[in-house]
Amino acid sequence: MVTMRIVEAVVHVMDKDSGNVVVSHKAVDPSDVVMEEYLQKAIEKLMKTEYTEANLADCRVVANLVNHPADFVANSAQISLDFFDAIKGATKINGGDLLFFRAQNDDLVDMTGMIKLDYNAKYLHSIEYDEDLLVNTIIQNKTILPAPVTTVKDGFLVMGDTIRIQSKKYDNNGEDWTFAQNILQIPVVKKVSEEIKVIERTVKETAKKYTENDVLTVPETHKAVYESIKKDEQIDSEYVAEKVFQDNPEAKVAFREKLKERGVSETVRVPNAPIFEKKYQKQKIKLGNGIEMTVPVDVLKNKDVVEFRTNPDGTMSVIVKNVERE
Repeated sequence: MVTMRIVEAVVHVMDKDSGNVVVSHKAVDPSDVVMEEYLQKAIEKLMKTEYTEANLADCRVVANLVNHPADFVANSAQISLDFFDAIKGATKINGGDLLFFRAQNDDLVDMTGMIKLDYNAKYLHSIEYDEDLLVNTIIQNKTILPAPVTTVKDGFLVMGDTIRIQSKKYDNNGEDWTFAQNILQIPVVKKVSEEIKVIERTVKETAKKYTENDVLTVPETHKAVYESIKKDEQIDSEYVAEKVFQDNPEAKVAFREKLKERGVSETVRVPNAPIFEKKYQKQKIKLGNGIEMTVPVDVLKNKDVVEFRTNPDGTMSVIVKNVERE
């Protein structure tokens, strides 16, 4: 649980339905208990989701916000105005409130950030009067804020010289649009999950061409990715090649060349390693008959627990052993 104290917080409203952006002229009361609780949960959620990283020095917009605390409200308002101007004509990008904050955690580490709070439409009752008669009815409110535990689609958190960025890709009239690139003016950085998909696809293609049996390449790849992240907080393509293709040098060379061709670095740094460790510590195996099993990657090669056996007709059997009755 993130614990902290608010130094300064301000909310700016981007209401696309009304066509208005309403910027605050003053920060909220830093002792506001509701705001503090909301921020703590929202920051914790941001830190537990996949984000990319950038150097503070490479982002003038964020650096200006961080390095000039006396102008925090004014600078955050300018970002909000630019944000609204960029999305006001984009039908697929929601409006919302922009919550900017400066805070300090229990270790006295300064944090500066922003979280976009996308509006939700909710129904609620309304008490009205028709002349002297009371009428209860149902109306729709289109500007309900999300719960603080909702996944953050667009936002950033600065600690030290590093910006942790959450930035969803949108379709803006046929062109890709992201908060990071179009508002923060940070070059596009591939997410780790996108890099992993390319690695997995390249392993599968290479295995089909250079090995007799490619059935186990998916779980082997997941296991190699998991071990590499756990060991060095990065994905080492050489390690993946060694683990998956073992004594097949031709396949290793082809795999590395194809990754290079597809723009994947030899090592992919994983800034939020615990998220991926948790995701890849188990492997889901789906059999041809529709049965699915979830197996810890640590036991995939232990034949005393799970054995993969190739049948004479080319099909694969999975034998689960030493199952204790609970």
